[in-house]
Amino acid sequence: MTEPDGRSRYVDRFLTFIDAIVAIAITLLVLPLVDLTTDYKGSAVELVREHAPELLAFALSFFVIFRFWKAQHRILRDVVDLDGPMTQTLTLWAFTVVFLPFPTALASSSPSEQTSTRALYVGTMAVSAGALALLAWLVARNPALRAGAASEPKQAMTTFVIFVVALVLTVAIPRTGYYPLLLLFLTGRVVALWHRHKRNTGT
Repeated sequence: MTEPDGRSRYVDRFLTFIDAIVAIAITLLVLPLVDLTTDYKGSAVELVREHAPELLAFALSFFVIFRFWKAQHRILRDVVDLDGPMTQTLTLWAFTVVFLPFPTALASSSPSEQTSTRALYVGTMAVSAGALALLAWLVARNPALRAGAASEPKQAMTTFVIFVVALVLTVAIPRTGYYPLLLLFLTGRVVALWHRHKRNTGT
C-alpha cells in the first residue's frame, strides 16, 4: 500500500502496530498444529487424516484474517489522520483479530454440533466484519481525514451482513455446521448486483 502524502506519524505508527497484531494472531493460529506433531509416531498422511478438523479450522481462520487485513488496508489506503471514533473502531477490530485464535481452537477441538462453539466462532468473525464496516463508513464521511476518495463501504457492509446471516443459519439450523460461511464467496457477486441495481434505478 502506497502511503498518501501528508499522513501523520501517529497514523503510521498506529497502523504498523495493527499490522504486527495481525501477524501475531496468524502465528498463534498455527501453534496448536505444531503441538500435534509432538511425539506423534504415525505418518504425515495419518496425521492429516486424524486432525482434519483442526487443519480446516486453521485454513479458514487464516483466510478470514488475511481477508480482513486486506480490507482494512483498502479502507485506510488514503487516510492521513484518525479521529477518536476511527481509532476506537480500529482498536475493536484488532481485538477481534487477537481473540479469534481462541474460538478457532475451540472449533477444531469441539464437535461441530455444539451451538455455543459455532456461535462464538462465527460471532467473533461477524463482530470483526462489523467493525470494518463501521470503519469504512467513518472514513467515507470524514473527507478532511483523507488524501483522496474513500473506498466504497459497500463491500465491507456486504461482508458484515453475510457473516450475520451465516451466524443466524449456523445457530438456528445446527445441521448446517460451518457451511454457511461459504456464503462469503458470494460477496463479490452481491456487491456487483448492488452496483447494477443502482445503475438501473439511477440512484
